Amino acid sequence: MPFAIELALDPAAGAAVRRIWRELEDAGITSMARSGAHPHISLGIWNALDLPACQAELAAFAREIEPIPVTLASVRTFSTGAVFLAPEADPGLAALHAGFHRRFAHLGAGLWEYYAPGLWVPHCTLAMDLTEDLVPTVLEIARRAPLPLGGRLDRIGIVEFRPVTQRCAFALGVR
Repeated sequence: MPFAIELALDPAAGAAVRRIWRELEDAGITSMARSGAHPHISLGIWNALDLPACQAELAAFAREIEPIPVTLASVRTFSTGAVFLAPEADPGLAALHAGFHRRFAHLGAGLWEYYAPGLWVPHCTLAMDLTEDLVPTVLEIARRAPLPLGGRLDRIGIVEFRPVTQRCAFALGVR
């Protein structure tokens, strides 16, 4: 099963995303609510990780960075049938992503290409694996959310998926 390293939204921002997930579920659309995931932005997904080494390095990385302000400003889609909240462009987040990959690349195998520096589109997934006919309904529901949604990315962790299993999580900036 693949592994993702994710930056989790703080509880208040996460609750706002979960409300969208619930609205989708109430409309009969499978959302991320069923996945077991926390609202997040993934930094990378690999087919395999050196889990013990990655956990140790991630704990050190988490201590070195402070929580990251984020503003989820728009609803967008990927051609793969996913609808997501997109953060405002942030050079700091892009730099963090690039530095993260320089530091962690040797700990994983089979990086999913969409998460490579230069290709990465930061996103907080609302629903995925949607059929083409469901995308407009998901967009309509998601666009009812009061955007922009401000918050912080305050934890980083490793999940193995599907199903989602949290392998570790660390608060950012805790020394």
